[in-house]
Amino acid sequence: MKTLLRVAGCATVTLCVISGCLFTGSGEGGSENPSGSEILISMDLVYQHKDTSMACNAGPPPYDKYLSSYTMPFCNVAGLVHDWNCATANSCVHCLAYCAPASVAMIAKAYGKTGALIQQDSIYDNGKSTSPENTGNGSLETHGVGMFDGSGGYGKEVQAALTYALGGMAHDQHDSAAPLDVTLLNDYIVQGRPVLWLDHKGWPQNQGDEWPPEELQQVMGHAKVIAGFDDMDTPEPADDLCLIYDPWPSYTQQQTLPPNALKGPGDTFDPYWLPHGFVLGDASDIFLVPTDPVS
Repeated sequence: MKTLLRVAGCATVTLCVISGCLFTGSGEGGSENPSGSEILISMDLVYQHKDTSMACNAGPPPYDKYLSSYTMPFCNVAGLVHDWNCATANSCVHCLAYCAPASVAMIAKAYGKTGALIQQDSIYDNGKSTSPENTGNGSLETHGVGMFDGSGGYGKEVQAALTYALGGMAHDQHDSAAPLDVTLLNDYIVQGRPVLWLDHKGWPQNQGDEWPPEELQQVMGHAKVIAGFDDMDTPEPADDLCLIYDPWPSYTQQQTLPPNALKGPGDTFDPYWLPHGFVLGDASDIFLVPTDPVS
């Protein structure tokens, strides 16, 4: 497939909001991926941030018991596009919550989608359904909340957003009832099907001390895209690496890596390589896989 590149020798919570934002530790430095054989899906990195002039008419979110003492910069301002690193540079509660729209946008772009289908504001607006959000009305009524993924009896908002952005394309879901293993994950990449990883304990490092409050961290996760693997030139999957495209801007901005990660192809801090054991080790995580390959 023309979008696949093979390169040899290149260096559980009741409620989960996939907000932006649990790796811990500094994770600084790191080395390039050791010699191996890589299968990569062509992907453009997208950072999580408000990316259009769509009006943000959100009042205090329904989770104000957590947010009532927090000053929300850049919110309630119509027609404002936020900087690519707004989540980390400003602790912006809006951009902090956009990891799922950004990850969905990466996948939609890989499938050749354009316009509103790759705009994070539009993806959020057309996927978010929890009140007071008015789905698909061309404005934003919530922020600082993130998107639910069906856990804890809440709606499958991330799933709806992915279906919207892919123009109605269906997707497979792997969770505790249908686990994803490394062999199947590698098969998806070979087929040209990127994987949306909803990491329920994946809060990024380098988050501002003031956000989120500790109690809110317990119910939040992080969305990322898996778009490659390296079998390390061995027949066994135990040492395989997964290539992660992470919408969290601080890895690029601060030139740092999450723990256990290696620099990505071309010596990048994002995307980065993770051993598959750190990707597939949590039964509470959810993985969404488009049914068709990229063309």
